[in-house]
Amino acid sequence: MKRGRATSGLVLAMAGLSACVSPAAAVRPLAEPVAVPVSLNGASFAARIEPGPAGHRFTANGAQPVAGLTVAVAALARDQGKLAKDVAQAACLAQNRRFDGSALGRYASGNWIFNGACA
Repeated sequence: MKRGRATSGLVLAMAGLSACVSPAAAVRPLAEPVAVPVSLNGASFAARIEPGPAGHRFTANGAQPVAGLTVAVAALARDQGKLAKDVAQAACLAQNRRFDGSALGRYASGNWIFNGACA
């Protein structure tokens, strides 16, 4: 009998631990797009957070989906992807959200877009 209690206690402890390390929490909904001005390294940037399609990240098993909001950073050149990702992260954090730096960015019409990067 004693062993049964110890085992059930271990199972409960494991269940509690797995809840602590479960995948990222669901994305808080966003009613409408939010413009977020960002100041980084003495320069000003315009970012926008909005609902959008899931993004992707590269893994050893291929591309995997990234669920979250889309962050768009305006008026940067194609070769400024790292700067755009830093601005996107700052915008997401300014809205008290979590930024997933593994989400891939793409460049379109003068904007860097990070689908699924902000949760």
